[in-house]
Amino acid sequence: MSALQLSMTALSFQSSVLAVCAASFALTALLTRYAQPLCARLGLIDLPDARKLHKTATPLLGGLALLLAILPLGLLASALVWPASEMHSIVLMVLAIAAITAIGIADDRESLAPRWRVVLGFVVFGGLAAIDPSFLVRILRFPLLGLQFGLAFDWLAIFFTALCLVGLVNAVNMADGKNGLVLGLCTGWLILLALRAKPNDLPMIAAILAGVVALLIMNLRGRLFLGDGGAYGLAAAVGLLTIRTYNSSYMDLTIGFSAEEVVLLFIVPVLDSFRLTFVRWRRGQSPMAPDRDHLHHHLQDRFGWPTGLYVYLVIALVPAAVVLFATS
Repeated sequence: MSALQLSMTALSFQSSVLAVCAASFALTALLTRYAQPLCARLGLIDLPDARKLHKTATPLLGGLALLLAILPLGLLASALVWPASEMHSIVLMVLAIAAITAIGIADDRESLAPRWRVVLGFVVFGGLAAIDPSFLVRILRFPLLGLQFGLAFDWLAIFFTALCLVGLVNAVNMADGKNGLVLGLCTGWLILLALRAKPNDLPMIAAILAGVVALLIMNLRGRLFLGDGGAYGLAAAVGLLTIRTYNSSYMDLTIGFSAEEVVLLFIVPVLDSFRLTFVRWRRGQSPMAPDRDHLHHHLQDRFGWPTGLYVYLVIALVPAAVVLFATS
């Protein structure tokens, strides 16, 4: 094949991926247009009350957008770059994200007991890690500290992987208390992931990012909320893609993350969830009890909103971005 033909093939491929990403944005935006009747029919409407201070009944569209638009188009984008014989890993990932999203949607509708959400999360993430090693954390590598720890037993590695993912999903869901916060975090995380991910994972990341941006625009306008379905699903997607990227450095040292970089990516919402869990436990409350003690509440009280949102995103994303660029 001549250089011109290779160039034309590459251009055609890039155009196809961009078209799928544009479709992800457009279809998600279309869903936001019909969010109110669609979510009302499915019982996914958030009503204002003494704690929820939004002015009108607001559709919880995040989970549906993932299931109906973002994940299918992400799968299509991946199919453009992965051979059919190697698509099983991507399909398993999408099924796991969809399952976690469905758990969140069920909680939006029926308020599932926290223990069931945790148990089901362990089943989904543990099952995926047991089936596909690209989603299993076996070695913790801290090159900046000169440390490395191995998880010698399969059951220990599976449990640790599931624990990290369940913790991230719940931390992100706990942070979802103000418009733009979780979607802003996910936008930043996906961009940073794209800097280190394997090239063949970039179309999936780009398709998810396109849908997230469409949701973010309408969320900032108060037209929709993510709901537990959206927060759970996006956190699961980011977490699983991060593990794939982390594991990719075994084969190619020019890509992937170190353990320190992964910690920096998620430290702000995770530490805030640990703090809230401990404080509520000391008070004799459920760790899932609602209150106004979240970091974003304190930033809102100190700076107002949306300035508090910008401060939160800077605190959460800039340290990781600095380290990633410094170590590239």
